[in-house]
Amino acid sequence: MQLSQSLLLAVFFSYGVLSLPHGPSDQHKARSFKVDRVKRGTGQLHGPTALRKAYRKYGIVPSKLGIELEDFEPITTEHTAASAASDDGSEPDQTGAVSATSVEGDAEFVSPVVIGGQKIVMTFDTGSSDFWVLDTNLQKTLQGHTEYSPSNSSTFKEMSGYSFNVSYGDSSYAAGPVGTDVVNIGGAIVKNQAIGVPTEVSESFIEDTNSNGLVGMGFSSINSIEPKAQDTFFANVASDLDIPVMTASLKSDGVGEYGFGMIDKSKYTGGIANISVDSSNGYWQFDTPKYAVGGGEVKDIGSTNTSIADTGTSLMLIDDDAVKDYYASVPNSVYVDSVGGYIYPCNTTLPSFSIALGSESLATVPGNLLNFSKVGTNTTTGQPLCYGGIQSNSGTSLQILGDTFLKAFYVIFDMRGPSLGVAAPK
Repeated sequence: MQLSQSLLLAVFFSYGVLSLPHGPSDQHKARSFKVDRVKRGTGQLHGPTALRKAYRKYGIVPSKLGIELEDFEPITTEHTAASAASDDGSEPDQTGAVSATSVEGDAEFVSPVVIGGQKIVMTFDTGSSDFWVLDTNLQKTLQGHTEYSPSNSSTFKEMSGYSFNVSYGDSSYAAGPVGTDVVNIGGAIVKNQAIGVPTEVSESFIEDTNSNGLVGMGFSSINSIEPKAQDTFFANVASDLDIPVMTASLKSDGVGEYGFGMIDKSKYTGGIANISVDSSNGYWQFDTPKYAVGGGEVKDIGSTNTSIADTGTSLMLIDDDAVKDYYASVPNSVYVDSVGGYIYPCNTTLPSFSIALGSESLATVPGNLLNFSKVGTNTTTGQPLCYGGIQSNSGTSLQILGDTFLKAFYVIFDMRGPSLGVAAPK
């Protein structure tokens, strides 16, 4: 998607855009590889569901009041999937490729992962650090899912005395024993990756037939395995990469790509804004002290001035005052209590939203990428109503920059530092 004119990295306080550091050539490790991220199947795009999923993941309790959804007539929209494909022209010994698929109209992205020779479609999640997969230990029919079978893997080894119990908020969880197996993602292999093989999961994961588990790409410090936390796939593979980075080049409603071990100059234009990451809480967390709406005044964002980059969340959950300011610039927008967020007529031209990355760079998401889904019809005018990709974080201490933000940029998760790099995509 060509966004170089509508999406840019503006700079305040200086005119320089920081570049990610590159190690000297003698530090070359093993390799680099890519993982395609593409749409799969058909499904409904539903903003309120995406918001509930994000709130559940982080245990956010919504606090707003507004008009009721009964004022509107619900509608549904089907979105056809795009097929996975990858051909980056790289030499065969340097790059592996697997698909990474957006499902439910950008509501979720999934990728195939090979575990013990079994291909399983899973979600890459930089907002958590557990690797777990739906498996035959659950001893129930998982219609629409592909189950991993430890007994069908000659390389699976039980980790005696180890267990995991990961919770994503109040009601979403997975728990059970742990084992190790050979994991192959895009041709990169970790021979003894710790994997949760749950005996119980929340119904929300069973109902979500687009994905069969999570590959946590946060920092290993928040891995839930006991009695000793285990390293994530990213941490395990980092030493074997040319450089210890994971990149996200995610596309709106189509094929995207994760890259490991390389910064692909063909994927971005201009400079790379680089910001230090605070990993002490286990997240890709960084300062975001300011914002602007539609190219207007750059303002302080308020008390919630730190954010995390989360590939496992669909929406942008932003400081409530900044959200109110944004929708004040969206004609006929209104907060609807029953859907937990702001809606507006679908023919509205949305303004852009900019958020500071540290004290030097301002990343601007164009308005055309901030419309998340159709959510209803005005019963008086018959006008379709849409759900915004920016919603409130309900006063929590972090802002969540999910796929609505990430698909607007070429994003680099860099273990060195650690740091986050952001650039305008080609």
